[in-house]
Amino acid sequence: MCLTALLYHLLKKMGAEEDQRKVLRGLADELLDKGTSIRISASGYSMYPAIKPGNTIIIRQVPIDKLKCGMIIAWKRENDLVVHRLVLAYESDEKKYYITRGDSCRSSDKPVTPDMIAGRVEAIYKGHRLLRPQKIHPIPERRYRLNRLKTVVLSYLKKL
Repeated sequence: MCLTALLYHLLKKMGAEEDQRKVLRGLADELLDKGTSIRISASGYSMYPAIKPGNTIIIRQVPIDKLKCGMIIAWKRENDLVVHRLVLAYESDEKKYYITRGDSCRSSDKPVTPDMIAGRVEAIYKGHRLLRPQKIHPIPERRYRLNRLKTVVLSYLKKL
């Protein structure tokens, strides 16, 4: 069992899910800041089909100047991490901003700043099997619509 999973199980016994997320997010931030990669289990369908629920993803901190559109990155949100594809980087008023989007999401996320970026996804595993390396280029708009359709159908079938 990895350290994060062990901590999660210990914190679960303590109660309040919100507190668990804060502690785990703080631990993840600290590990990434020290150059250690973290391993987390994906949940949700926002990155379907590149990342499916239950896949294990490895995140490692990356220098901001090494980010390229098409990379799958993790950014910090209140008590958790969002893992989406980087689709645009721009500057405004001498500040850098990054736009991300889940592969099956209808629209892009709000801009994130460099201090919000936790790292990039280095590897994706299904069980112990390493999945093919992810493509490092933006996906066409029609692909987002197709992925969204697949996600809607899968979630409908899951409810049945």
